[in-house]
Amino acid sequence: MHKERLINDIFKSLLIALVVATALPTVALAQAVSGGVDLGTAASHITTNDVGPLAPLISALFWVAGGVLMGAGALKLKEHAENPTQTPMRQGISRMAVGAALLTIPFFSQFVTNTLSNTSDAASYTAFVSP
Repeated sequence: MHKERLINDIFKSLLIALVVATALPTVALAQAVSGGVDLGTAASHITTNDVGPLAPLISALFWVAGGVLMGAGALKLKEHAENPTQTPMRQGISRMAVGAALLTIPFFSQFVTNTLSNTSDAASYTAFVSP
């Protein structure tokens, strides 16, 4: 049973990767095409052209889903406090953890985008104490 579930999860992951590679081959494979597109440029292209207009909507959906799961987790923890034998604590904690993860996804995606973005600005260092 457990082995079948693991194989099913692996198959689903490979199917998703195949769909992405088929839909966006130059982005998925990070190939250099005419114009010298590399991984950083591809990441910038995805955020500005492909999902750029939908980014606020996607971010809002993550915020709402995270808030709902955090609230549901708090209610499950309250149910556990009222009747510990009926409601295990793990239900509340797991919902709170998933809600927190959903709330951080917009911040993490911005972090990854900024890290992979291809800018022409040179990296600079500012000393804390001037010599």
